[in-house]
Amino acid sequence: MPKIINTISSLKKLDNSNNDEKINDIEENINKLSSFKNAREFKKRNWKNILPPMTCDVELVQKFRDEANSKDWKYTTLMNKILRERYGRENNNNEDD
Repeated sequence: MPKIINTISSLKKLDNSNNDEKINDIEENINKLSSFKNAREFKKRNWKNILPPMTCDVELVQKFRDEANSKDWKYTTLMNKILRERYGRENNNNEDD
């Protein structure tokens, strides 16, 4: 019986407090849970800065992976190098500057 009385009295205290205090208490209790200790805030991906997942020819993907492994590069490094060679320099074919 004392547990029930203590629980009811604690609920009454919560009901008399501000909503902000309730929310803060709830957030603090959630953060104390083991599954939320190292949780990070969810951020949506910015698709303007990354290439979306895409389907490519199997042979091309295998050659890409083989080249990255032969040079001890990560796939990101190789893709950045390829994109820089293709789009990172000016097209000098038709310029008369």
